[in-house]
Amino acid sequence: MSLGENENRILSLLARRNTYMTSNDIASELKISARTVIRYVKDINESSGRPVIISKRGKGYLLRYETYLENENDTKWVSDYSPVERRNEILLKILFHAPKLISSESLFSPYYVSDPVINNDLMDIRNRLQAFHLKLIRRQHLVGASGSEIAIREAILKSVNKINTMDLNDLENQFPDSNSYDMRFIHRQIHRIESELGSIIPYPYNINIFSHIYILVNRYRQGIVYKKNENLKLNKSELEIIANNKELYQIASNFIESLSGYLNLKIEDVEKYYILQYLISSRLFSDNDENNGYSSEVKQLTKKLIEKISQEIGISINSVQIEKELLGHVKPLINRINNQIEIKNKLLPDIKREYPTLYINVKAATNQIFENQYGKNLSDDEVGFLTLYFAKYLEQHPKSARVLIICASGIGTSELLKVKVQKVFPQIHVIDVLSLRQYENDKDAFNKKIDFIITTINSGKSIDSKSVILVNAMFTEKDREAVEGMLEEMK
Repeated sequence: MSLGENENRILSLLARRNTYMTSNDIASELKISARTVIRYVKDINESSGRPVIISKRGKGYLLRYETYLENENDTKWVSDYSPVERRNEILLKILFHAPKLISSESLFSPYYVSDPVINNDLMDIRNRLQAFHLKLIRRQHLVGASGSEIAIREAILKSVNKINTMDLNDLENQFPDSNSYDMRFIHRQIHRIESELGSIIPYPYNINIFSHIYILVNRYRQGIVYKKNENLKLNKSELEIIANNKELYQIASNFIESLSGYLNLKIEDVEKYYILQYLISSRLFSDNDENNGYSSEVKQLTKKLIEKISQEIGISINSVQIEKELLGHVKPLINRINNQIEIKNKLLPDIKREYPTLYINVKAATNQIFENQYGKNLSDDEVGFLTLYFAKYLEQHPKSARVLIICASGIGTSELLKVKVQKVFPQIHVIDVLSLRQYENDKDAFNKKIDFIITTINSGKSIDSKSVILVNAMFTEKDREAVEGMLEEMK
């Protein structure tokens, strides 16, 4: 049995306490009456078949925690959805049914929430719809959204962007009211498009195209898509895009014909152009990787990115080596900006955690470039993808660290330490191996040549102007970690 919101709140409250609570205490905490508390406790115990909450006269109520945990698999103690997730799910259902109305009971009954919560959710949804120039319609117990078809689809796509998967096979449970027939059809069409392209459609572009096709299928199933007064004619620039991408437009046309046959409905020609937008905004491995395959806009933007990011991170980047890979990414990136297509980067939290400084530098550089050239900043998701290209470059071309090794005595020990350091860290260039006295005799000259010092002796204040790592002559695991930390700091 599933429990309502207030029952779950009582359970949650008692689960955080290991002492008895009176009905008045619980009522005060949850802003309900003591009589209501007594009734809810009775409902909770009856729903589980055995007492989950015990009562003692004069003390109040206490949760039998083991019984509570045992019942978690059988009874829905807590909601599977956070308020944000719940509102997003409801918003999507409203949008997919628009302009038709849907009963509020069917929208909210799976979440077991109270009337005040429903009103708050609908107020939040109304505000979110307004951002897309859509209106929330409420008529008695019915709810819906009204506005242009283009605005409805944009709102759906923005809401669907929460999908957190990199695998097309995991998408079936991500959409409301999906059915296996439609999912199989969309999968087949994605494979067919890839076959006609002669290229796979990689993540995240495949997720975007899949989402668009799913929305297209569902919107046409509603029976009312475009209103009579909506302008479906393509403008001059859109017709030019078609003329410049005839092969991709033919692939888009083939798909729309297949969809028309699958749904047994006439699909508007404008849908071909919308599919084309996604194709030209995706990175395809069949794209020409040579410079003459890219426009001057793509080449110039790529060079600007390399130069600006190089300045931000303070490292000279060999543009020839990274330029080839970036060109293939920048071309669809420009198309996404022009077509206002957003992509989701599931790796973004990992990128921010693994390359925090690099990510900040890339974001600062790209914001300047794109604000000046396109009047907008790149999304964090897009910045994350660009960061990966430069992270890869830096991993392949680590900055060479210039190091001095200082030992007390023993040429053999010193040379052995040098060999061990360079074997573990090939990016380290050992300038020299010296005694402390040799270093002190020409300290200033040596300090100009090096980044830090590795030494086997506790030199006290003799070395005061460079970072020093004190190590064992055998260069242990702890020593390696200390040097690795210094190199990471240098990055």
